Amino acid sequence: MEPVFYWIIAAVILGAIELFTGTLVLAMVGVGAVLAGVGAALGAPFWLQAVLFGAGSVASIVGLRPFLKQALESDARGDQTPRAFGTRAIEGAEARVLETVSAKGGLVEIEGANWTAYPLEPDQSLEPGDTVTVVEIKGATVIVWKQS
Repeated sequence: MEPVFYWIIAAVILGAIELFTGTLVLAMVGVGAVLAGVGAALGAPFWLQAVLFGAGSVASIVGLRPFLKQALESDARGDQTPRAFGTRAIEGAEARVLETVSAKGGLVEIEGANWTAYPLEPDQSLEPGDTVTVVEIKGATVIVWKQS
């Protein structure tokens, strides 16, 4: 297999992992992999591909990441107050119980998406239609709480 394909595969894998982390670091390293892939496609020797990868990664982390992070965290109205994105944005959100949530689990809807949920207090049982608050995210499940 040609080296360009290895760089493309690396960039795609880094981009996919970035979707789960939300830090923008792996995406910037992926930019370096794309740059190295371009070098490989143009016939550059491996040492030059490695230099392109390193330089592209560092340059994008230092130069591009702060700009992107600020753009993602600023509000559309120009407010510079940082806001969470990715799964961190769900914490503190309101959810609607779709199926009874108990220590055995349940189902809630958060902004149109269905999530498996467990109550914060194991003895608590939440009924369909209840409005709850997302306290924590553990993998693909949420921990919810309803004030009494």
